[in-house]
Amino acid sequence: MKTEQRPMKPSGEKQGSREKILDVATDLFVEHGYAGTPLSAIAAQLDFTKAALYYHFKSKVDILSGILSPLLDAIDELLERAPERFPDAQQRWEFLYTYSQVLLSHSRAVEVLAINSSNTWLPDEIKERIEYHRRRTVELAMLPDMSDEDQVKAILIMDMLHREIVFTDDRMVVPGMTPERRREIVYEFIHEALDATSSAH
Repeated sequence: MKTEQRPMKPSGEKQGSREKILDVATDLFVEHGYAGTPLSAIAAQLDFTKAALYYHFKSKVDILSGILSPLLDAIDELLERAPERFPDAQQRWEFLYTYSQVLLSHSRAVEVLAINSSNTWLPDEIKERIEYHRRRTVELAMLPDMSDEDQVKAILIMDMLHREIVFTDDRMVVPGMTPERRREIVYEFIHEALDATSSAH
């Protein structure tokens, strides 16, 4: 009788080493940029040989993919569940709030994406996924039959949402205000702005 061959799972030690590599690479990418971080720097930080690094990841792009894929996969899953357009303002708001929570729950990957406001440094495959996410989330910020003016406002709202969560280093802050309180105010503002664009629908 043949026994079923099951795929081997990574050992705990190997999985732990992968996570360490991703953590260290994330820190170095954020500090020095993706282009400014050679594989030798990642290996040196971990006290690995480059051969040991290649055992876990084929290339620097493979490491970057390991950092970003959980975030990109989570956004893909959220978009797959969404309709072509939301029928009402409340469902649209719930989607955008959930989307923002996905970004916040993958904050380390978001830090890497925020290295530069331009995504020209990203490999094409990752860049295409991010561009699709950007375009599709903007579409979902719009209700059917919106005026041109309200569509522009929806685009601006999405820009604000992304900038609030992704590009946080160069923004002005109110002294003494916690990030959590700031985010509450931003959510209230976005919700009110979305309601204003849907008043005619």
